[in-house]
Amino acid sequence: MFAMMPRQWTPVLPLTALTGKLLPVELAGERLVLFRDAAGAWHALLDRCPHRSAALSLGSVTPQGELRCRYHGWHFAGDGRCTRVPLNPVNEAALAKIRATAVPVRQLAGMLWIFTGTATDAEPVLPESLQGPVEGFGVYCQEWRAHWTRAVENFIDFAHPPYLHQQTIGAYSHDFAERGGQARIELTETPDGFMTLNFMGGRGYGFRVDWHRPNLSCLHFGATPDSRLHVFSVPVNPRLTRVMTVRRLPPGTSTVQFAERAAQVDHTILEEDRLVVESQPGAVDCPEEISVASDGPSLAFRRWYRELVAGGGQDG
Repeated sequence: MFAMMPRQWTPVLPLTALTGKLLPVELAGERLVLFRDAAGAWHALLDRCPHRSAALSLGSVTPQGELRCRYHGWHFAGDGRCTRVPLNPVNEAALAKIRATAVPVRQLAGMLWIFTGTATDAEPVLPESLQGPVEGFGVYCQEWRAHWTRAVENFIDFAHPPYLHQQTIGAYSHDFAERGGQARIELTETPDGFMTLNFMGGRGYGFRVDWHRPNLSCLHFGATPDSRLHVFSVPVNPRLTRVMTVRRLPPGTSTVQFAERAAQVDHTILEEDRLVVESQPGAVDCPEEISVASDGPSLAFRRWYRELVAGGGQDG
């Protein structure tokens, strides 16, 4: 289950996208159904009824906040327990043996998070800049026709802005690169990933990019948490990735105002990235690709990814 990214916490959608009471979603190649119970809490089940494997997302949410399968009317609670089997004399002992597959859910930093496994004692690990009231963050989404690892690699790679983003954020370093300047990248391991400092363009300080397992890239545009851009590369399936940029909302800024800004600024930069990343084949484990010194962050991510897939997410 979730073989693309097993046993990891990841955001799946912005909270603003959770409309109504029931929503189908795909994550890491698995179909899920999200539904909201009577108390307003969201839950996630594999989109498969344990009776005859019908899609639970075709069903409905009862007034009691349970998910009712459209095929035979079986009821399921948020933890997957079956609470009713119509037309059959099923007692409590028999009901206890019937379960849909539930996965853990959290609401953090303006997003709904899901654990890509059935159970965990670990909570999502968020950097300081993503901690705070859930409504204090704005989220912008794009969908890329690419494998999620290609998107992560793009956002931790600092050798491409002088060329791919020559007209935008890479303008200051293009001439430096063309004159034969050399990039220097310092990588330091952290408890949940690594920190990189990228020195380029003759400046006396390094531009900082952090990678947090499994799929968060954090770009530091200043010294305060408010100045950081968080980019999540969320696997939908092997050919589709949901890229979500997350920023802390400045005081007095509404999510509508944020969306208007993101649609201009974030959209412009991401479109430059998307065009190239969508041209890359498959995951980042392509043995024919040649690497050089400036690929240090990418190579560190690739090593972790190989271990994740080989171990089935045991470090999650």
